[in-house]
Amino acid sequence: MPFLDPESRELLRQALGLDRAAVPYRNHYPAAADDPIATRLASLGLLHRGEAIAGGRVIFQVTEAGARQLGATLPGPDPAR
Repeated sequence: MPFLDPESRELLRQALGLDRAAVPYRNHYPAAADDPIATRLASLGLLHRGEAIAGGRVIFQVTEAGARQLGATLPGPDPAR
């Protein structure tokens, strides 16, 4: 497993909602298409680069491998997406 710096770990936590809850309840992270942290995590297979949205942003989602990095499991279907 790749080593995660604090910023990468926090991005994954935010995407899963772990910055606000004890268990994952969502799986999305809107970021600029060229966001360096999200792009790096996607290249490592820890995030999936999803659909483009308004403002040049992209929806990234945590992969199973990304969730394992946090010792978490992915939530069920994301009602916000």
